[in-house]
This record gives sequence, structure tokens and C-alpha cells, in this order.
Amino acid sequence: MNNSVVQAFRNQFLNAFGIQLPRIVEHVPTEVLTINGEKRIIEELFRLEDDTLLHIEYQASANSKDLDQLFVDLMWNDLKICEKHENLIRTIVILGPAILDAELSRDLGAIKYKVTEAVWLSRMDGDQIAEEFTKKVGQKGDLTNEELPVLVMMPFMHTSSRLEIVKKAVQIAYKLADEGKRDLVISSMRAMAERLLSDEDGSQVVKALSKLNLRE
Repeated sequence: MNNSVVQAFRNQFLNAFGIQLPRIVEHVPTEVLTINGEKRIIEELFRLEDDTLLHIEYQASANSKDLDQLFVDLMWNDLKICEKHENLIRTIVILGPAILDAELSRDLGAIKYKVTEAVWLSRMDGDQIAEEFTKKVGQKGDLTNEELPVLVMMPFMHTSSRLEIVKKAVQIAYKLADEGKRDLVISSMRAMAERLLSDEDGSQVVKALSKLNLRE
């Protein structure tokens, strides 16, 4: 199962959320040393057509301490990535539905850091998108290449019912005429549940998906 929605959909994902970047040409996972001296693989790292790098991070927790730690980790990891590759880095953070607001830059005097872009899932109306996609796929049996990653992320947007929108997303996916697209959307959905929801919510969503007899 592919656990990277960006690796799966590449620029189609970026375009779907209004992020215009040069074409992704290579997935370049890179090992770095953490502040504590431990080894970590940065999996969500990609080389772009202009030879810059794209670093993707996901954040589920809205806790202020966790958001502070996110910035520390981003600054450190981007520094280490730059040391390894000697390329400019663009960093995009995908923020889960629990995060209503967060700082995207820090000015510490001698140290300044700014996230390139953020995807705010809490600011997107998942229920409205579900209604639109249900109607469209019912009529045409398909969604566009840029709508597919939106379908993947739909269960993690603002909604009146997390489990209900998961059910609707799966129903829409199963109406796709292309079986390969359907399987890719569903497997990506399961992976995103673990990255974008709290432990309890994420477990509930994964269990809900499993009950629907989805394949890995």
C-alpha cells in the first residue's frame, strides 16, 4: 500500500489544492540525524523539475506544544536535508481537521523560518464536496485526475460527521469506473487517516474502512 498521497498523485495533488510548483520528477527519501542524534528517514521528499526539493509534512494534533515541536522539527530537518542535497527546499504542511489555526513562520532574530504552503483541511467543506462528487460520479462514473486526491482527503475535511463522510467517500470511490483508481484512492485514504487524525479518531476511521471490506 502506498502511504504517500503526494507520491501517488504527484502534481495532481498539489494542483488540486491550489499549489503550483514545477513538475515532481523523483522521489528522494533521505536519512538525516535528529537533534537527539537518532537516524530518521524523511520519506516525503521529492525532487522537482527545476532541481529544487519538495518536503511534505503532516500534522494531526492541534496541541500548542505539538505545533511548536513541528516547527522545531521542520527547521532542523530542512537544514539537514539542505546539507545532504545542497538544493533549495520548498516545505508544505498538510494540517489535519483538528487544526483551526497555526503559525506558518517563525522569526527568532538570527533564525527565520517560513513554511512555503499549507493545506488547511479544517477550512474545506467535506460535506459539500461529498454532495458534488456523489452527483458527478453518478452521472459520469468518473472524476478528473485532480479531483481524485480531493476525494482521498475529503474524509479529513470539516464535516458534520467524520464516520458518515468516510462512508460517503468510499461509496463514491466504488462508483469509479477504473478499478485501479478506486483501489489507489481507498488505500491512500487509509494511510491518511493515520497521519491526519488523532489516535482515537484515526483508529475509528480505519476500523470503519475495514468493516467495509476494503482491500489493501
